[in-house]
Amino acid sequence: MKNKYLQILLMSLYSMSCIEVNNIITPGDRPVIEAYLAPGSTVSMKVYTEIPYTSEDSAYSKPIEGLKIKITGDDGLDITLIEKEEGSYVSTQRLGKAGTSYKMSFSHNGRTISAETTLPQAPENFKIDLTEISRIARDFSAGFTPGQGGPGGGFQQETNSTINITWDNPDNVYHFVAAQSIESNPTQILIPPPSNGNFPARPARRFNNQPVLTNSSSINGQSFEYFGRYAIILYRLNPDYAALYENTSTTSQNIATPVSTITNGLGIFTGINADTLILNVKKMQ
Repeated sequence: MKNKYLQILLMSLYSMSCIEVNNIITPGDRPVIEAYLAPGSTVSMKVYTEIPYTSEDSAYSKPIEGLKIKITGDDGLDITLIEKEEGSYVSTQRLGKAGTSYKMSFSHNGRTISAETTLPQAPENFKIDLTEISRIARDFSAGFTPGQGGPGGGFQQETNSTINITWDNPDNVYHFVAAQSIESNPTQILIPPPSNGNFPARPARRFNNQPVLTNSSSINGQSFEYFGRYAIILYRLNPDYAALYENTSTTSQNIATPVSTITNGLGIFTGINADTLILNVKKMQ
Protein backbone atom coordinates (compact mmCIF):
# COMPACT_ATOMS: atom_id res chain seq x y z
CA MET A 1 0.00 0.00 0.00
CA LYS A 2 2.66 2.43 0.97
CA ASN A 3 4.17 2.33 -2.64
CA LYS A 4 0.76 3.29 -4.07
CA TYR A 5 0.51 6.34 -1.83
CA LEU A 6 4.09 7.44 -2.57
CA GLN A 7 3.36 7.26 -6.28
CA ILE A 8 0.27 9.43 -5.80
CA LEU A 9 2.40 11.96 -3.96
CA LEU A 10 5.06 11.97 -6.64
CA MET A 11 2.55 12.41 -9.47
CA SER A 12 0.21 14.82 -7.67
CA LEU A 13 -0.44 18.06 -9.46
CA TYR A 14 -0.37 21.48 -7.87
CA SER A 15 -0.31 25.02 -9.15
CA MET A 16 0.39 27.33 -6.24
CA SER A 17 3.86 28.41 -5.16
CA CYS A 18 4.57 28.70 -1.44
CA ILE A 19 6.60 31.37 0.32
CA GLU A 20 9.01 30.83 3.20
CA VAL A 21 10.98 33.78 4.57
CA ASN A 22 10.52 35.60 1.24
CA ASN A 23 12.03 32.68 -0.69
CA ILE A 24 9.74 31.26 -3.37
CA ILE A 25 9.52 27.48 -3.37
CA THR A 26 9.00 26.71 -7.04
CA PRO A 27 7.23 23.60 -8.34
CA GLY A 28 9.60 20.64 -8.20
CA ASP A 29 11.74 22.17 -5.45
CA ARG A 30 10.44 20.08 -2.56
CA PRO A 31 11.79 16.65 -1.71
CA VAL A 32 9.27 13.82 -1.40
CA ILE A 33 9.83 11.65 1.68
CA GLU A 34 8.61 8.19 2.61
CA ALA A 35 9.35 6.87 6.10
CA TYR A 36 7.37 4.63 8.45
CA LEU A 37 8.75 4.39 12.00
CA ALA A 38 7.88 1.41 14.18
CA PRO A 39 8.83 0.69 17.81
CA GLY A 40 11.96 -1.42 18.18
CA SER A 41 12.79 -1.24 14.45
CA THR A 42 15.52 0.42 12.46
CA VAL A 43 14.66 3.43 10.29
CA SER A 44 14.31 3.22 6.51
CA MET A 45 13.65 6.46 4.63
CA LYS A 46 13.42 7.25 0.92
CA VAL A 47 13.87 10.72 -0.53
CA TYR A 48 12.97 11.59 -4.13
CA THR A 49 12.51 14.67 -6.27
CA GLU A 50 9.04 16.06 -6.78
CA ILE A 51 7.32 16.01 -10.17
CA PRO A 52 5.55 19.38 -10.62
CA TYR A 53 2.41 19.78 -12.68
CA THR A 54 4.37 21.73 -15.32
CA SER A 55 6.52 18.68 -16.18
CA GLU A 56 6.41 16.67 -19.37
CA ASP A 57 4.41 13.45 -19.27
CA SER A 58 7.71 11.56 -19.50
CA ALA A 59 9.09 13.20 -16.35
CA TYR A 60 9.87 10.89 -13.44
CA SER A 61 11.00 11.24 -9.88
CA LYS A 62 14.70 10.77 -9.12
CA PRO A 63 16.41 9.75 -5.87
CA ILE A 64 18.11 12.54 -3.94
CA GLU A 65 21.62 11.56 -2.93
CA GLY A 66 24.16 12.86 -0.43
CA LEU A 67 21.79 14.05 2.30
CA LYS A 68 22.78 14.22 5.96
CA ILE A 69 19.60 13.20 7.74
CA LYS A 70 19.34 13.36 11.52
CA ILE A 71 16.65 11.91 13.76
CA THR A 72 16.41 12.78 17.44
CA GLY A 73 14.04 11.31 20.02
CA ASP A 74 12.63 12.60 23.27
CA ASP A 75 14.16 9.43 24.75
CA GLY A 76 17.64 10.87 24.11
CA LEU A 77 18.32 8.79 20.99
CA ASP A 78 20.33 10.56 18.25
CA ILE A 79 20.50 8.91 14.82
CA THR A 80 22.34 9.89 11.65
CA LEU A 81 20.96 7.94 8.71
CA ILE A 82 23.36 6.18 6.34
CA GLU A 83 22.80 6.26 2.58
CA LYS A 84 22.37 2.60 1.65
CA GLU A 85 21.71 3.26 -2.02
CA GLU A 86 20.58 6.17 -4.17
CA GLY A 87 17.86 8.04 -2.29
CA SER A 88 17.52 5.33 0.36
CA TYR A 89 18.71 6.06 3.91
CA VAL A 90 18.78 3.68 6.87
CA SER A 91 19.82 3.51 10.51
CA THR A 92 21.77 0.88 12.40
CA GLN A 93 20.14 1.89 15.70
CA ARG A 94 16.66 0.77 16.67
CA LEU A 95 13.88 3.09 17.75
CA GLY A 96 12.44 3.05 21.25
CA LYS A 97 9.05 2.06 22.60
CA ALA A 98 5.54 3.19 21.70
CA GLY A 99 4.76 6.73 22.85
CA THR A 100 8.23 8.05 21.98
CA SER A 101 8.40 11.10 19.68
CA TYR A 102 11.05 11.60 16.99
CA LYS A 103 12.12 14.65 14.96
CA MET A 104 13.75 14.41 11.53
CA SER A 105 15.69 17.14 9.75
CA PHE A 106 18.09 17.70 6.84
CA SER A 107 19.09 20.51 4.47
CA HIS A 108 18.09 20.61 0.82
CA ASN A 109 18.18 23.47 -1.70
CA GLY A 110 19.15 25.89 1.08
CA ARG A 111 16.17 25.03 3.28
CA THR A 112 15.65 22.89 6.35
CA ILE A 113 13.30 19.96 5.75
CA SER A 114 11.79 18.68 8.98
CA ALA A 115 9.02 16.55 10.43
CA GLU A 116 7.97 15.00 13.73
CA THR A 117 5.98 11.92 14.68
CA THR A 118 5.11 9.76 17.66
CA LEU A 119 5.19 5.97 17.71
CA PRO A 120 1.59 4.83 18.33
CA GLN A 121 0.53 2.10 20.70
CA ALA A 122 0.07 -1.42 19.35
CA PRO A 123 -3.36 -2.59 18.15
CA GLU A 124 -5.48 -4.01 20.95
CA ASN A 125 -7.30 -7.36 21.15
CA PHE A 126 -6.48 -8.36 17.56
CA LYS A 127 -8.31 -11.54 16.48
CA ILE A 128 -9.10 -13.55 13.34
CA ASP A 129 -11.96 -16.05 13.28
CA LEU A 130 -10.14 -18.55 11.03
CA THR A 131 -6.55 -19.72 11.23
CA GLU A 132 -6.80 -22.11 8.27
CA ILE A 133 -8.60 -22.15 4.92
CA SER A 134 -8.45 -24.48 1.90
CA ARG A 135 -8.19 -23.61 -1.78
CA ILE A 136 -8.17 -25.70 -4.94
CA ALA A 137 -4.99 -25.79 -7.02
CA ARG A 138 -5.69 -24.96 -10.66
CA ASP A 139 -3.02 -25.33 -13.34
CA PHE A 140 -4.08 -24.14 -16.80
CA SER A 141 -0.54 -23.86 -18.14
CA ALA A 142 -1.17 -26.72 -20.58
CA GLY A 143 -4.75 -25.72 -21.37
CA PHE A 144 -8.00 -26.81 -19.75
CA THR A 145 -8.20 -30.37 -18.43
CA PRO A 146 -11.09 -32.50 -17.15
CA GLY A 147 -11.93 -31.66 -13.58
CA GLN A 148 -10.54 -28.15 -13.91
CA GLY A 149 -13.05 -26.67 -16.29
CA GLY A 150 -13.25 -26.02 -20.00
CA PRO A 151 -14.52 -28.15 -22.87
CA GLY A 152 -15.08 -31.79 -21.93
CA GLY A 153 -14.45 -31.28 -18.23
CA GLY A 154 -16.37 -30.32 -15.14
CA PHE A 155 -15.26 -27.68 -12.70
CA GLN A 156 -14.53 -28.50 -9.08
CA GLN A 157 -16.24 -25.91 -6.95
CA GLU A 158 -14.46 -24.11 -4.15
CA THR A 159 -16.14 -22.93 -0.96
CA ASN A 160 -15.52 -19.24 -0.59
CA SER A 161 -14.14 -18.58 2.90
CA THR A 162 -14.17 -15.16 4.52
CA ILE A 163 -11.69 -14.31 7.26
CA ASN A 164 -13.27 -11.90 9.74
CA ILE A 165 -10.83 -9.67 11.62
CA THR A 166 -11.60 -7.68 14.76
CA TRP A 167 -9.79 -5.43 17.23
CA ASP A 168 -10.56 -2.84 19.89
CA ASN A 169 -10.70 0.78 18.73
CA PRO A 170 -11.91 2.97 21.61
CA ASP A 171 -10.05 6.03 20.27
CA ASN A 172 -11.62 5.72 16.80
CA VAL A 173 -8.28 5.78 14.95
CA TYR A 174 -7.39 4.35 11.56
CA HIS A 175 -6.24 0.73 11.16
CA PHE A 176 -5.58 -1.34 8.09
CA VAL A 177 -4.97 -5.03 7.45
CA ALA A 178 -2.26 -6.57 5.25
CA ALA A 179 -1.66 -10.19 4.25
CA GLN A 180 1.90 -11.30 3.45
CA SER A 181 3.03 -14.76 2.29
CA ILE A 182 5.89 -15.80 4.58
CA GLU A 183 6.94 -18.96 2.74
CA SER A 184 10.41 -18.82 1.19
CA ASN A 185 9.20 -20.29 -2.12
CA PRO A 186 5.40 -20.47 -2.07
CA THR A 187 3.37 -22.52 -4.56
CA GLN A 188 1.00 -20.51 -6.73
CA ILE A 189 -2.68 -21.48 -6.36
CA LEU A 190 -3.76 -20.58 -9.89
CA ILE A 191 -1.41 -20.96 -12.84
CA PRO A 192 -3.12 -19.31 -15.84
CA PRO A 193 -2.64 -20.30 -19.47
CA PRO A 194 0.14 -18.50 -21.36
CA SER A 195 -0.65 -15.45 -23.47
CA ASN A 196 1.23 -15.16 -26.79
CA GLY A 197 3.51 -17.91 -25.58
CA ASN A 198 4.48 -16.06 -22.41
CA PHE A 199 3.31 -16.73 -18.87
CA PRO A 200 2.12 -13.68 -16.91
CA ALA A 201 4.19 -12.44 -14.01
CA ARG A 202 3.67 -14.14 -10.67
CA PRO A 203 1.11 -12.35 -8.50
CA ALA A 204 2.18 -10.20 -5.56
CA ARG A 205 2.89 -11.99 -2.30
CA ARG A 206 1.32 -9.17 -0.28
CA PHE A 207 -1.98 -7.30 -0.44
CA ASN A 208 -3.64 -4.67 1.77
CA ASN A 209 -7.14 -3.70 2.79
CA GLN A 210 -8.14 -0.06 2.85
CA PRO A 211 -7.68 1.86 6.13
CA VAL A 212 -10.85 1.96 8.25
CA LEU A 213 -12.02 3.83 11.34
CA THR A 214 -14.05 0.87 12.57
CA ASN A 215 -12.99 -2.11 14.69
CA SER A 216 -13.33 -4.82 12.05
CA SER A 217 -12.38 -5.83 8.53
CA SER A 218 -12.50 -8.97 6.40
CA ILE A 219 -10.52 -10.78 3.72
CA ASN A 220 -12.04 -12.88 0.95
CA GLY A 221 -10.36 -16.28 0.87
CA GLN A 222 -9.96 -16.05 -2.90
CA SER A 223 -7.67 -13.05 -2.44
CA PHE A 224 -4.84 -15.39 -1.45
CA GLU A 225 -2.65 -16.28 -4.43
CA TYR A 226 -0.31 -18.82 -2.79
CA PHE A 227 -0.49 -21.89 -0.59
CA GLY A 228 1.23 -21.85 2.79
CA ARG A 229 1.47 -19.51 5.73
CA TYR A 230 0.42 -15.88 5.59
CA ALA A 231 1.12 -13.21 8.16
CA ILE A 232 -2.11 -11.30 8.77
CA ILE A 233 -0.87 -7.92 9.97
CA LEU A 234 -2.99 -5.25 11.65
CA TYR A 235 -1.47 -1.75 11.53
CA ARG A 236 -2.46 1.12 13.79
CA LEU A 237 -1.95 4.47 12.07
CA ASN A 238 -1.26 8.03 13.10
CA PRO A 239 -3.64 10.81 11.97
CA ASP A 240 -1.13 12.17 9.40
CA TYR A 241 -1.24 8.88 7.48
CA ALA A 242 -5.04 8.95 7.57
CA ALA A 243 -5.05 12.53 6.23
CA LEU A 244 -2.82 11.46 3.35
CA TYR A 245 -5.09 8.51 2.58
CA GLU A 246 -8.19 10.71 2.54
CA ASN A 247 -6.42 13.18 0.22
CA THR A 248 -5.60 10.67 -2.52
CA SER A 249 -8.47 11.94 -4.68
CA THR A 250 -6.18 14.61 -6.20
CA THR A 251 -6.50 14.54 -10.02
CA SER A 252 -5.89 16.80 -12.99
CA GLN A 253 -9.47 18.04 -12.50
CA ASN A 254 -8.82 18.71 -8.81
CA ILE A 255 -5.42 20.40 -8.68
CA ALA A 256 -4.19 20.60 -5.11
CA THR A 257 -1.04 20.21 -3.06
CA PRO A 258 -1.02 16.78 -1.38
CA VAL A 259 -1.52 16.82 2.38
CA SER A 260 1.79 16.57 4.24
CA THR A 261 3.03 17.33 7.73
CA ILE A 262 6.61 17.74 6.45
CA THR A 263 7.95 21.30 6.61
CA ASN A 264 9.33 22.39 3.20
CA GLY A 265 8.71 18.92 1.83
CA LEU A 266 6.06 16.46 0.72
CA GLY A 267 5.35 12.85 1.54
CA ILE A 268 5.00 10.96 4.78
CA PHE A 269 7.09 10.69 7.94
CA THR A 270 4.94 8.85 10.43
CA GLY A 271 4.88 6.30 13.20
CA ILE A 272 3.06 2.99 12.87
CA ASN A 273 2.58 -0.03 15.09
CA ALA A 274 1.38 -3.52 14.28
CA ASP A 275 0.39 -6.95 15.53
CA THR A 276 0.56 -10.20 13.56
CA LEU A 277 -1.37 -13.46 13.45
CA ILE A 278 -0.80 -16.47 11.19
CA LEU A 279 -3.22 -17.94 8.64
CA ASN A 280 -2.49 -21.18 6.78
CA VAL A 281 -3.79 -21.60 3.21
CA LYS A 282 -3.97 -25.36 2.54
CA LYS A 283 -4.38 -27.27 -0.72
CA MET A 284 -7.81 -28.87 -0.92
CA GLN A 285 -7.53 -32.61 -1.51
